[in-house]
Parts: sequence; C-alpha cells; structure tokens
Amino acid sequence: MCSSISSISFCLPSKAPFSSHNRFNFISHVSPFWIARRNPRHLSLSASIAEKNSSLEFSWDIVSPDDYNGWAIAEPAPKLVEKKGWRTFAIVGAGASVAAALGLLAYFSFSSKGFGVRLRSPFSGLYGFSGHSLTIKDDLEIEEVHYDDVPLAESEIPEETLGAASDAFVVTEQKRERVVVPFSVDVAQQEAVSALKKLKIIEYDVRADELCTRREYARWLVQSNSQLERSRKHRLNPFAALCGSRITAFDDVGVEDPDFEHIQTLAEAGVIRSKLSENPGSNLNGDKELNNFSPERFISRQDLVTWKAKIEYEVLPGISKEMARRNIGFLDVKEISSDALLELFVDYRADRKSITRGVFGQSRRLQPSKPCTKAQAAVALTCGRVTEFIQAEISRLEAEKVLRERELKEVISEILERGDIKQYWERKMEEERNRGLEVDVDYRAAIMALEQEKTVQESASAELVKQKAALECQKQLLSSLKAEVTEMSEKLSHEKAKYIDELRGMQDVRHDLQAKYEGLLDAKSILEAEIEALRILRSWVEDEARKSQARAKVLEEAGRRWKWDS
Repeated sequence: MCSSISSISFCLPSKAPFSSHNRFNFISHVSPFWIARRNPRHLSLSASIAEKNSSLEFSWDIVSPDDYNGWAIAEPAPKLVEKKGWRTFAIVGAGASVAAALGLLAYFSFSSKGFGVRLRSPFSGLYGFSGHSLTIKDDLEIEEVHYDDVPLAESEIPEETLGAASDAFVVTEQKRERVVVPFSVDVAQQEAVSALKKLKIIEYDVRADELCTRREYARWLVQSNSQLERSRKHRLNPFAALCGSRITAFDDVGVEDPDFEHIQTLAEAGVIRSKLSENPGSNLNGDKELNNFSPERFISRQDLVTWKAKIEYEVLPGISKEMARRNIGFLDVKEISSDALLELFVDYRADRKSITRGVFGQSRRLQPSKPCTKAQAAVALTCGRVTEFIQAEISRLEAEKVLRERELKEVISEILERGDIKQYWERKMEEERNRGLEVDVDYRAAIMALEQEKTVQESASAELVKQKAALECQKQLLSSLKAEVTEMSEKLSHEKAKYIDELRGMQDVRHDLQAKYEGLLDAKSILEAEIEALRILRSWVEDEARKSQARAKVLEEAGRRWKWDS
C-alpha cells in the first residue's frame, strides 16, 4: 500500500525581510486509503474486522492471521467513482488558498516589524561552535559576525536544534554555515594520548574529547620536542633560548605565568610570531596578534600544523608563497594565512609523514580557524620523525619495567631462600610478645591505680554529700533570714511612708508658721514706723509747747509792761 503526500512551500526572494530560519511548509495529507460506501447491512461486521486488523502492519511480507478459521466474509465490491476530478481540484484549490493567505499574513507581519535571524545548520548548536552568523535587517544590509576570537566552551544542546535536524532543507542565497559534529576519539587518537601519558608529556587527567588551548599545546610541543627529539638540528633548547632574554615575547604572558618558559621558547625560536619576530620599531601601531598570545584560546588547525611543521621540516629555497598557494591542494586556501603557506605546503608534500593527513585524514578543506581537540593535538605531537623515537622510548620504558620486575622477583626469591623474611617475622613476633607482656603489666598497674582512684573518688563523693547537706542547711537558714529581712523591709517601708506623711505635714505647718512670722514682721515694722512717727510728733509738739511757753512768757512780759506803762 502507498500514500501520497503533497507539500506546498513558498520561496521568497532573499532581499525581502523574511526569515529563512522560520520555515513555512504547508503540507496537505491525502488519506492513503480511499474507502467507498459499503452496504449498510455489512456495516457492523466490517467494523469488527477493521478493529481486529487495526494492529497489523501494512506490509506485503507479513502474513495476516486467519481470525475466522477459513471463513470468508462476502462483501459487495465497492462502487468506483469515475468522476473525481472536481474533488482533487477542490482540495488543491483550498490548500493553495490557505497557504497563500498564511504566507501573505506572515509577510506583512514580519515586514512591518523587522527582525534578526541567524542562518545555522541543524547541528550548529553542538559544543558551542559556529563559524559565521548573518543578521538580516530592515534596510536589507547583511552583517557578518566572526566568532574566531571568542573562546569556545561546552554548551547544552537545545531541543529546537534536535528538532531542526529533521526539517526539510530550505534553499537560500546566503552563505552556508559550517557543520559541527560531536567530538569523538578514534583508536589512533587514543593510542597517541596514551603514549604521551606514558611518557609524562601530557597530564594523566587530560580528557581526549576536550578542546585544546594554545597554552597546553605550546607546553606539550616543547616538552615532547625536548624529550623525544634526537636530532640537534630540530631540537629546541629552552635554556639556550631563554638565556639573555630581555623582554617578554607577549604582553599577556608574563614571567609569573606557569607556561612562560615554553611560550617564550617557541617565540625565541621563531616558531610562533611575536614581538621578537619583527624588526625594532616596525610594530609601532601595536599589532594585537603580535603583542598578545591569548593562551586561553583554543588552538586552531592552522597553528596546530604550522607550529609542529616549523620544527619538523626545512623549507627548501625557491618555494614562494604564490607557488605554495597554487599547489597546496586545499579548496579553502584563501582562508589560510600567508605566513603558514610554506609550512603547510611542505607538510602537504610529506605524504605518509604529513601532519595534516595524520591528524585530519584525507581532506580537501583545511578549515584553518576550526578548533582542535586534545586528541588531535596528541596525534600531531606523535606524527613525523618522533614516531619511531616514541616507540623506542616506550619500548625502553617497558623493558626497564620488565627488568625491574625481574630484579624484584630475584630479590624476593633470594630473601626467601636465605630465610631473612622468616627471621624478620620471628623477630617481629618476639617483639610483639614482649610488647604484649609489657602491655599486660601496664594494664594491671593501671587497674590498681584505677581502684585506688575509685576509693579516693568514693571518699570524696561522701565528703561532697556532707558538704551538700551543710549547704542545704545554710540554704534554709538563708531562706529564713531572707524572709525576716523581707518582713523588716516591708515594716521599714511602711514606717518610711508614715514618716514621709508626717514630714509633709510638718512642712505644711512650717510654711503656715513662716507665713504668720512674716505677717508679724510686717506688723512690727509698721508699729516701729508708727512709733517713730509718734516720737517725731512728740518732739514737734514739745518744740511747739516750748515755743508757746516762750511766746506766753513774752506776752505776759508785754502785758506786764503794758500794765506798768498804763
């Protein structure tokens, strides 16, 4: 049996402000089974047959079970409808109308607001890596944003990313984005990581599926070269490179940095570009690429290969950058830096010993800005001439291990034959017995001391009981004294209140007496004033009396004279 599905999709021009991320696919499903109207008499029986056969799969290879024991249900053949063109036309017309209406509605709604959209592949959300993103604006300008300078980290996979993997592809005129698949480690990478761990070049806690930073790769590259390289022509000497260094190669890698020695060694040797690789005064503008190493950024494919290639190969004279660009064999040669063309070309011509083929396999695209994992870095470190040196070093380590195990077995067998171990353990047992006797004596002495201490503690406890009883008596006495003191304090409080009342009455009487005394003083002063006035009046009266007497005497003398004269 087959089914027919007709889908209608709209493809708008790329210049219109329409999102290519939101895909409008209008799918009208036509039923795969065309059921004609049956005779009403067989309707219930047909329903039961359909219910029993509903769990069957529609396949020609599966034989349906005989549910009716050989009996067949006689049903009339369905009547074929000869004229059905109008139905098809109606269905197609209705679907097209609905699709056109929704398309116009979406067009006007989005064109009135404007929006930004990122063109991304279904798997671009994996491991937080994306190459480019495009932003579409209302003014029909397209801005390209690079994420090469942003450190990448592990990110969660959103649900819409997983759902977008099953969507239909939409053809657009925009630039395609890079497809990133989950990091996986193959057998060769696991062997390379294991070999470098055995040689103690990389740490034991390194995970092969993690991204490698520039700091880690520089450290491992210098350590592997110093430890494995046999040829003096290709060996890096950190002590000689750092001897006489006056300035740091990068501004962001100081002397206190734990990997300063390795990064400075690569810069001094000219493996990586730095301030030391330019002439004095040529970098007046402060090129960021030369001044900063960015140790926490992830190592790119280009740097992974070129750093190793500058140590591994010798660039033959006569090879120009233009010739290397034409013959390097990569489709994305325009994205490769011109400083790395010669090393990549020499590595490309190395055939089986090529670092690029050993790490990334046979590929026509280098993708120079793509970050690398620690497993790929391990493969790059084990490629080239050091492969046989690594095998020889591992063989030497294994031989030394076997030799040590053999010597250990011989020493053990010799000790067993001489009986030193038996004598040693017998001596140990004797020492333990003597120690046991000493411990027993100490135990008995401790028991006796504990008994004596127990007697002392019991006597002390009895004394404490007596003291406790005495304290209880004193407590009761203090309680009675406290009650008496409380009663006396209450009496004193009552008497104090009474005294205060009497004192208040005395003060009132005193105030009254004081007022009366002041009244008496006022009356006394008035009386004294009146007495003084009377005294003055008396003296005046006496003066007047004397004057009257004198005047009377004068009058009497005058009368007497008048009498004598008359």
